[in-house]
Amino acid sequence: MSNREIMINALKKTVIKDIKDRGFTGTYPHFKKILPDCVELIDFQTNKYGGSFTIEVSAVFPNSKVTNLSDLTATADANKVDVAYTNQRYRLDGMFDGWFYYRDVYKLPTGFYHDVSEKEADSFCPPEDWKLLQIFDEKTADDICEEISLQFEDAFKWLFKFEKKTGKKNKIIQLIDKYRPKKH
Repeated sequence: MSNREIMINALKKTVIKDIKDRGFTGTYPHFKKILPDCVELIDFQTNKYGGSFTIEVSAVFPNSKVTNLSDLTATADANKVDVAYTNQRYRLDGMFDGWFYYRDVYKLPTGFYHDVSEKEADSFCPPEDWKLLQIFDEKTADDICEEISLQFEDAFKWLFKFEKKTGKKNKIIQLIDKYRPKKH
């Protein structure tokens, strides 16, 4: 089984199960929960170079003036969007460089990180001054899932505050619109 398959299986077993237990629907990598005033969104974003991912959380308010949809997607159906369509979002911290890696990871003397692909892992020989931080295996995948679960607590706190703040803005706008003189 590839590292990616190991990681996705671990996510499905714990993190995605927890997301679904919270009322979200969907399949990896996009999940949403439709509420009366908003649609909550969770996206797993894979690094374009492979070997890592991050997770972002947001919400859209489809029947409101303040929708949280970006200008480019303001006309999109709010029930069909994902986090990429939103202006404001919360991104989990990751473990290295803001990403969760499912590869071996080294820290360079410069402070940057280097992840080793599966293809090069057997023949890879790092310089002496590179520090090995993570060897990826099934246990590491489980540890990553545990870290994600911890970080989700802060993400859901942010989401709650964001929805409350945006809901208040929308109620104020509704009141202003209600009492604004009508143009003839």
